[in-house]
Amino acid sequence: MGKGQIWPLLLRFSGPSIVSALVSSSYNLVDAVFVGRLGSEALAALAISFPLMIIYTAVGTGVAIGSASLISRNLGAGNREQVNRTAGNGISLFFVIGATATLIFYFNLEPLLRLFGATEKVLELAMAYMKVETGFIMLNFFLIVLVELVRAEGNPVLSSTASIISGVINCIMDPILMFGIGFFPTMGIAGAAVATSVGRAISIIILVVYLASSRSSYHLRLQYFVPNLKIVKEILRVGVSSMVRMSGGSIVQMLADRVASSFGVIPLAVLGVLVRVNSFAFQPCFGMGQGMLPLVGYNYGARQNQRVAEIVTKTTIAAFSWGVLCWIIVLLLPTPILSIFGSDPDYLAQGTWAFRIFAFGFFTVGTQMVLASFFQGIGKGMPALIVSSSRQVIFLIPSILLLPWLFGLTGLWLAFPIADALALVLSLAWIVAEFRRMGVGFSLRSKPQPKLAPEVDPIDTQNSK
Repeated sequence: MGKGQIWPLLLRFSGPSIVSALVSSSYNLVDAVFVGRLGSEALAALAISFPLMIIYTAVGTGVAIGSASLISRNLGAGNREQVNRTAGNGISLFFVIGATATLIFYFNLEPLLRLFGATEKVLELAMAYMKVETGFIMLNFFLIVLVELVRAEGNPVLSSTASIISGVINCIMDPILMFGIGFFPTMGIAGAAVATSVGRAISIIILVVYLASSRSSYHLRLQYFVPNLKIVKEILRVGVSSMVRMSGGSIVQMLADRVASSFGVIPLAVLGVLVRVNSFAFQPCFGMGQGMLPLVGYNYGARQNQRVAEIVTKTTIAAFSWGVLCWIIVLLLPTPILSIFGSDPDYLAQGTWAFRIFAFGFFTVGTQMVLASFFQGIGKGMPALIVSSSRQVIFLIPSILLLPWLFGLTGLWLAFPIADALALVLSLAWIVAEFRRMGVGFSLRSKPQPKLAPEVDPIDTQNSK
């Protein structure tokens, strides 16, 4: 990670991460494809459920990314003891947070779904779906954490393979459980949630077996699972930016759902599809950021700042290029894409217009996601928090509150690209300032640097024992 050529390294780490991210996102997309066969009300129920799903994923991702960042920096600094201790603490933290979240959300589902904009037409369907998802929330959390731990130790292929297996099983089981194929009962929309849980459980078994084997570079002793306050604090310091960013997405989705539902079931169904397609389309950029993170963390820990700048520059170029490609596809094929999820004429007519407006921000989304991952990789918790949450919290919430009031339903669709552009401007300004502090600039080729002693690890090994 400290000497190889950047493009091959990015391909090695980001390639599996991209595939993994796409497969992980396919849960929501595949569910929407099959649920759309049940009608616009069922699609609207998924839209209402999405804010809660974002919160669930946010918590697991925060613990996972915080652990992965600290592990990567300790690998770069050569602190193997802290690598193992961090991995154990990350798993312990998952169990505490996962159990707490399950209890809180399961017994408050109906008021939460009503808060998110559920009307009587869609509430029953949304409850059927989310009771299963919430009951098995710990499977979602644990899989996210395990995937990041395995990737952080330098084994991105296995972590991605586990995610792929989970996604494939979900795709296979969705129609079987929803429509009662063979000897399986017809479960309707709840079957989509059960299929997702089955896929996650199988992937968790694969990763647990690997981590317990001699093939893993981790050596997890029982004492490493005892919570260490300094390690937990460092995990949360970095990971909370992802939690806030994604939880901010939940607030945004809730507000957008309420605005869309005020215009009827069809706009709500369209919004649910657009958000899922957007999430799926930019999973490659999320994968690039996740693949970049251990490379940035390792080289930053080894004080190879020029190399860090080259990694960030090349990943940013790749993300921007992908955003342009997605924008072109949407301009050319909005109706065919939407027809995958439903055939209602009103849904297709309103969705085509909304999709073209919504996609104007595709130039910027991927780039902003990658820049946020840079700050996580170097362990800068506050910049990571602000940059990663700026789109959702700082810009999108005011846009959703103001623009529909001015321009009606069109204002809702305009809010997303406007927030995307503003978030990119903020991210670029902040990363330029950080690069100046590091004494580097955006570069496609790093200059050789003298060998420097690794930076002192953020957690003193002796004091943490």
